[in-house]
Amino acid sequence: MSIVDETLERIRDFPQKLAPLREELLANVVLIGQLSAPTGGETQRAQFVLDRFVESGVDEVSADDLGNAVGLKYGKRGQRTIMLVSHLDTIFPSSVDHNIVVQTDTIAGPGVGDNALGAAVISMMPDVLKTLNIELDSNLALVGSVRSLGRGNHEGIRYQLDHLARPIDYGIVVEGIQLGRLNYFSIGTIRGDITCTVRPEPSRSYGSENALVVLNHIINRILNIATPKRPYTLIRLGKMRAGVSYDTDPDLAELGFEVISHSDEMIEQVRREIEDIVAEMSARHAVDAKLDIFFSRQAGGIAFSHPLVKTVLDVMSYLEIPPDQGHSPSELSEFISRGIPAVTLGVTRGEKNTKEPDYVEIAPILTGVAQLAGVLLAVDRGAYDET
Repeated sequence: MSIVDETLERIRDFPQKLAPLREELLANVVLIGQLSAPTGGETQRAQFVLDRFVESGVDEVSADDLGNAVGLKYGKRGQRTIMLVSHLDTIFPSSVDHNIVVQTDTIAGPGVGDNALGAAVISMMPDVLKTLNIELDSNLALVGSVRSLGRGNHEGIRYQLDHLARPIDYGIVVEGIQLGRLNYFSIGTIRGDITCTVRPEPSRSYGSENALVVLNHIINRILNIATPKRPYTLIRLGKMRAGVSYDTDPDLAELGFEVISHSDEMIEQVRREIEDIVAEMSARHAVDAKLDIFFSRQAGGIAFSHPLVKTVLDVMSYLEIPPDQGHSPSELSEFISRGIPAVTLGVTRGEKNTKEPDYVEIAPILTGVAQLAGVLLAVDRGAYDET
């Protein structure tokens, strides 16, 4: 039997073998989820993850200068280092009730799938490997990253990758949902805010309009920007805020948007056009209109034929996980920009950021964790190096 077949056959029974960890894993999801962690305020979650690393016997445990929770478990040989990372922050402010509800089939609460579950899995990976009787030859770096979402712009993992004590050979980004998610390329992206502020009365000139009306002019102009189907390019208007009452003209209006494309050149072209539109509308309507690009990511990735992708697809096949090879934002782009082969994987099914409370399904979680352990084992054993 080849090393590939031997490794995959071993993986098939992982979900059943992980059953003794089920209740502890669910408890950790609840405990982490109840700790608020808005971007830049992840200290409590980071400390929780660090404590779990210590309890499970991780060899090196520390918070780096930016606040990332970092653990390193030495491999028997240590010739390779595989990094697992999960972001700790959520989109929910501390003022939101972070109560987590465990029901028969689901766990529900703010940010439970993005990314309390991912953080809980990262914190327990040493116990997972111990339960499965896996002793890696490779070093295993575990990172609970901070300042990932929104204006955090992946600052935490970027700092960690820029200050490595040893090189990283492979990266695996762990997200709570969706099971079957397999991202191995990064689409070019910029995100930004456009703000329109009506000038104070003494400085207003003829033609000054309320901020919402001016923002509407800007939106109409943006919607007229030509975007090609090839390379795929999309302008997404994601959020807008203006006004305080029905009978008052708003002095401030804000628009949040993103531009995505398979071409960095198209991203730059659209950015320049939006810049020109904002500048022109600011002058034409005598308001202060400003553009703030706070997030930028280049296009790139690894090939479908890369051994890491083949490894993940075979592991998913043995565990009967249908793969979804699409694109979703994650820390993956930071690995790719540094030439480190990496993928993003999900743990279970669920929903987030909808009208209903965020939730994850309990039943598939052990399969999702088995998937991660299986990929680690296959990469560590070099099962696909020959391909």
